[in-house]
Amino acid sequence: MKVRVVGLGNTILRDDGVGIHVARSVAACLARAAPGIEVDVVEAETAGFALLELLEGWDRVVVVDAVTLDGLAPGEVVRMDLGSFRPSLRLSSVHEIDLPTALALGERLGRRMPSDVRVVGIQAGDLSTFGEDLTPAVAAAVPRAVEAVLDLLSAAPR
Repeated sequence: MKVRVVGLGNTILRDDGVGIHVARSVAACLARAAPGIEVDVVEAETAGFALLELLEGWDRVVVVDAVTLDGLAPGEVVRMDLGSFRPSLRLSSVHEIDLPTALALGERLGRRMPSDVRVVGIQAGDLSTFGEDLTPAVAAAVPRAVEAVLDLLSAAPR
């Protein structure tokens, strides 16, 4: 099974970079704890149509990104599948398409899209201030988000 973890974000916009931070930690954990597991971990600042290239050809994809969902405090970690998907800054753009639409478009174009896509979202506190550090609540959530990704990687496919 071909598995990919995609960390989305921009590391110079404070909490927007949390997906990248989580992806880096997941890659380090996999290298230390499970050298036999073949999981490709990538970092990206892309959105919309550019997601097609990141998703094509993989059986399972776990996407990690900052989210802004009503009712959540900064640093809360949520797991979503496409049925409960709520767009984030990188997974949905006013100028582009969201993740479910990118997957559907890929399939209609005859591309091999993943059959199992999950999203790990971390509620952001600050997405607009220039800075390379995460806010304290979001930084504290990184280990929980890493654990959520690792759990999804070890779960049976859907």
